[in-house]
Amino acid sequence: MKKLIKAMKEKKVKGDKPSSIKKDKRALSFSKKKTRKIASILVFGVMGISLLFNVIHFTKVQSIRNTVQASYNEIDEQMKGVEKGSLIESQRLVVYGDEFVRKYINLPAEEEGREQRTDDLKGYFVAGFDVNNLEDTSEFIGSRTTKSITFLDMERRSSHEAVVFYRVAYDITQVKEVEKEVKKTKGKGKDKKEVIENVKENQDHVTNHQVEIAVPVITDGEGFAVTNNPSLTSSNVKSSIQHEVTELDGEDATSKEIEAIHPFLSDFFTSFGVSDEKLAFMGDLNKGLTNKVYEEHKVSEAVKNNDIYTVRVNVTYREQETTLSNRYFYELTIHEENGRLFVQSLH
Repeated sequence: MKKLIKAMKEKKVKGDKPSSIKKDKRALSFSKKKTRKIASILVFGVMGISLLFNVIHFTKVQSIRNTVQASYNEIDEQMKGVEKGSLIESQRLVVYGDEFVRKYINLPAEEEGREQRTDDLKGYFVAGFDVNNLEDTSEFIGSRTTKSITFLDMERRSSHEAVVFYRVAYDITQVKEVEKEVKKTKGKGKDKKEVIENVKENQDHVTNHQVEIAVPVITDGEGFAVTNNPSLTSSNVKSSIQHEVTELDGEDATSKEIEAIHPFLSDFFTSFGVSDEKLAFMGDLNKGLTNKVYEEHKVSEAVKNNDIYTVRVNVTYREQETTLSNRYFYELTIHEENGRLFVQSLH
C-alpha cells in the first residue's frame, strides 16, 4: 500500500512539471511583445518630443533674432536722432540763422544786387523752394539795410527741426518824389526879377524799424536749410516782480563803525574808478574801471562778523570830461586788521 501511494505521488509530481514549464513560456512570450510595443512607443515619443523641441527652439531663436535686429534698427535710428539733435542744438545753428537773416533783410537798391540776393537765398532754403515770392519789390525804389541782429531763443520741434528767434533792427531808405520851392531869376536888366517855382525832385526818406523774426530750420545731420518764409513774432520779457533783498549775515555795524570806514570807501572808489596804482594796496582786484570820476557814495547796509565787514553801497560816478553822472550799486567784503581795511571781494 505504501508503495502504491509513493508511486502515485511520484507520478503526480512528474505530471505537474511539463504543465508548469509550458505556463512560464507563455508568460515570457507575452512579456517580450509588450516590451517591444512600449519600446516603440517610447522611441517614437522621444522622436516626436525632440522634433517639437527643435521647432520650439527654432521659433524662439528666430524670434530673438528678430527682436535683436529690431533693437539694432531702433538704436540706429536713435543714434541718427542724437546726431541730428546735437547739430540742431549747436551754436552753428545760431550762426547759420544769423547769416540767413542778414541776407534776407538786406535788400539792395540796384536791380543787379537784388538778383544776386535772390540767387544767394536759394542756397539757404530747402530744395525747390520758390524764393521769387518772398516779397514784392516791383514798385519799391530804395534799399533795406540791417543795423543789428540779436539771437533771442531756439525752440526745438523734433530731433531735426527747430525755430530760431532773432531781434532785428534795420533801416529802410525809400526814394520819394517831393515838391520843393526854388527861387529863380527871370528877365534882364530892369525886367529882372526873382520868382518862386515848385519843382519835383527825388529825396531819400529813411525810417528805422525793429522786429522779432522766427526762422524755421531743418537739418539732415550735416547742414541746415530754411523750410519756409520767416514769421514776425512779438514777445514780452518784462515782468512785474516783487523782490525782497536778502539780508546780510552778521550783526549790524554801529554808526561809529560805519563812520570809520567812510574815508576808506571814498579812497577805494576813487582809485577803482581810474585803476590807479593805489588800488592794489586797498583791494584784491586785478583791475578797476577807466575814465570814471568818483563823486560820492552812500552806505545802505553794513554788518560785521568778527573782523569782516559786509557793506552795501551806492556809488556815484561821473563820465570823465562830461557832466553826466550815474549811480551804481556794489556789495563789498572788507577785512579789518590792526586798524587797516582791505577789500577782499567786490560784487
